[in-house]
Amino acid sequence: MPVYQAGSLNVTALQAPDLYVIIQPPAIAYINGVATDGLGLVGVGSWGPVNAAMMGVGNSAQAQTLVGPVTVRSHDIATAVAIGDLNGVQNYILVRVTDGTDTAASAALKDTQGSPVTGMTLTGFYTGIVGNGITANIVAGTAASTYKLSIQRNGFTPEVFDNVSQGVSGGSVTAGTGYTSVPGLAISAPQAANGVQATGSVSLKVLSANVTGGGASGGTGYVTNDTITMPNGVILTVTASAGVITALAVTNAGSLTGGSVPTNPTAPSSTSGVGTGALVNMTWGLGAFTVTNSGAGYTSATATLTGGAGTGGSVTLQTSVWLNLVNAVNNGQTGLRGPSQNCIATLGTSVNVPNLTATYTLSGGTDGASGVGDTTLVGADGLTRSGMYALRKAGAQVGNLIDCQTPSTWTSQLAFGLQEGIYFHSANPAGTSITNSAANLSSAGVDGYGFACLVGDWTYWQDNVNGVQRLVSPATFSSAQQASTSPEESVLNNPISGILATQRSQQNQPYSDAEIALAATSRLEVITNPAPAGAVFACRTGRNASSNSATNGDNYTRMTNYIAFTIASAFGYVPGKVQTISLRRNVKAAMDAFFANLQTNNMIGNVNAPTQPGWSVQLNAANNPISQVALGYMVATVMVTYLSIVRYFLVNIEGGQTVTVTPQ
Repeated sequence: MPVYQAGSLNVTALQAPDLYVIIQPPAIAYINGVATDGLGLVGVGSWGPVNAAMMGVGNSAQAQTLVGPVTVRSHDIATAVAIGDLNGVQNYILVRVTDGTDTAASAALKDTQGSPVTGMTLTGFYTGIVGNGITANIVAGTAASTYKLSIQRNGFTPEVFDNVSQGVSGGSVTAGTGYTSVPGLAISAPQAANGVQATGSVSLKVLSANVTGGGASGGTGYVTNDTITMPNGVILTVTASAGVITALAVTNAGSLTGGSVPTNPTAPSSTSGVGTGALVNMTWGLGAFTVTNSGAGYTSATATLTGGAGTGGSVTLQTSVWLNLVNAVNNGQTGLRGPSQNCIATLGTSVNVPNLTATYTLSGGTDGASGVGDTTLVGADGLTRSGMYALRKAGAQVGNLIDCQTPSTWTSQLAFGLQEGIYFHSANPAGTSITNSAANLSSAGVDGYGFACLVGDWTYWQDNVNGVQRLVSPATFSSAQQASTSPEESVLNNPISGILATQRSQQNQPYSDAEIALAATSRLEVITNPAPAGAVFACRTGRNASSNSATNGDNYTRMTNYIAFTIASAFGYVPGKVQTISLRRNVKAAMDAFFANLQTNNMIGNVNAPTQPGWSVQLNAANNPISQVALGYMVATVMVTYLSIVRYFLVNIEGGQTVTVTPQ
């Protein structure tokens, strides 16, 4: 009684009589909508990866662990997150950019010699001034003859690497001569009873080369200072006379890490000149010693070489705690703790005991923020993405290039937003009027539903961290409000939290109805106080930058992206399937169920026909003619009625002593 998964058995070609059980997956795979609350922010920080999306950030406290504190400067990510928290955002995707001058803080941890020697260097895991506050110290470990390294970042639990003992940290090599293969290398056992065996290996390198005897040849066409490249990365520099090589100097000794050396004489694999016909004899000796496992519990160690046929070669081993400390920081301690999240360690040259009284503070970290401009925020696309393009496939539905105010960037924001389903908000330069903002939008050639353009009436915000009032882009507030709003809703007339004033309101110059109308007809958004909802700051048009009246509402942008990207994420399994009636039926049923849920939750529908479906899904022969089916096409035609946003509420009042009322 064989059991098969559906699609793995050809049921039309059975031979053996038997019971065949075929497991079928559920006919309808119900789908859930994609998240719509992701706010993508691109700006500067004092910590964190550069040009990489940091996802899963839920609030300002988490953001500051990743990018550093709220800082008084343009494009500050922590500032935008703090404002987002005030407006209910709970899902941030952060991208840090720099001007390329950012550096990581570092400190050299040293031994106790009269002229202290560096045993290891700790470098900040990321660039930025946050690294300048990290401290480190080494003390005696909990177990005998061990050490404990502690790394402390202010406000965080210390990273403690305890019971780190000495191991093999390196070795000096006597090359010897005449090796024909790489010898084996064995390291003596550790002295401690619970020690860990160290392992290592040695390589071979070329000591000298010539073109004399044994069938070697100086070739023809060579000139002095030509270079010839041999196997294993060996590079030799030529001395020649009349085109013939007379001597060779080793420029790069190369490395052979296993097996036998090339048989003499050996032909070059390439040359920098035009010479040909050279055959070279090479003499090999021991090259670099490599620690593959530093072991633990050593006070001294010896190396024994076997094989290789050479003479005079040896490896003198060095033992210290430094390499094991470096490995603990970078790799963690198995079963005890993971690698450091604050520092990266590199090995120094000391083989002596660490200083157990010093506390080291990392320094030299810089943010690389001062030279960041709006074009940096946009970044570049391609195999290596930067700036805005690091948000690709990162789950952002609303985007904000923090404090971006350059109209020439708007076309890139719109194009990328339409590709990725990200609704970008951006503002005109501070102090730009409605008329000039409209002119900027027109000149930029931006016309599409994936972009919201705000008037250059910038907003004042109280920075309680630094105790100052700051002027920030209104797009920081509008994008936060947009991300925390369900996709069928609009930000129109919704109170925005955290705004002390706008440039216009601070001058006690409220907008007239004519000015609001001009903003709306110019495809602009503007934040005002008062708003129809009362004495609150709110967006007054609820519009994107599209000139099409059917698509110019922010709810159109959000719902269209929500539906499109939900379907894209849910039905990726369909390509590659056999187009059957069952496949069509199952896909249609899943779509119908999804849209039914939307209508049940008052996200779609016809308000004047509430009992009728607000959607239709066609997936049958009528829209899939055989001419297309034969070419591999399967077409679903989906139509959805969005609920409209009330922009104009008209109340007709008739009053008077002569009015007769008929109850409605």
